[in-house]
Amino acid sequence: MNWDDIVSLLEQGEGQSVEFEKSVPPPDDIAREIVAFANADGGKIIYGIDDKNKHLVGAEVTENLISSIQNIAKNSIIPSVNVEVEVIEKAEKHIVVISIPNGDDKPYRVDEICYIRDDKESRPTKDNEEEEITNPWSGKGLNKRQIRAIQIMNERGEMTNRDYREAFGVSHKTAHIEMTLLVDKHLAVSDGAGRSTRYILVKQPEE
Repeated sequence: MNWDDIVSLLEQGEGQSVEFEKSVPPPDDIAREIVAFANADGGKIIYGIDDKNKHLVGAEVTENLISSIQNIAKNSIIPSVNVEVEVIEKAEKHIVVISIPNGDDKPYRVDEICYIRDDKESRPTKDNEEEEITNPWSGKGLNKRQIRAIQIMNERGEMTNRDYREAFGVSHKTAHIEMTLLVDKHLAVSDGAGRSTRYILVKQPEE
């Protein structure tokens, strides 16, 4: 990332996929935020920005900060999360960016508590929310796009090649290959031919 990327996120504002903090918080807070984003669709945590006043305040960066954050994600969270940590310099100040992927092994927990991202808030799950975010498709040999495509088919009833391309920004060929693999794995069936082909979810994962 660079400063222009930070500005774009700042204009977008804090929300489901972005969290701004003026300074680097204690390890427990870092772990909770990472868990919340990993249990959602991933996102970025940015330290050193006052998003309310849109000011660069800068974060204190110690020598081992990057490795410390990565160790928190690896050792304090169950299952572990692989995060990317960057330090960006601007006007002799530092910005720390943690990029968290959409987790493949949900639910994630810290101190045995499962957190989720709820718009601008990272909070503990309620009632059946933990069960709802559990990914039943992990271990099926699917990539993240295919897992999300299954979720979309489950929500909408079907998905086309065009839907796949628009959702993930891939080529027609890539969409065809990845959707066809779902058919080969007996997770979906195709209906129609050519551009009118639609894919329909036909099987839930075995318990």
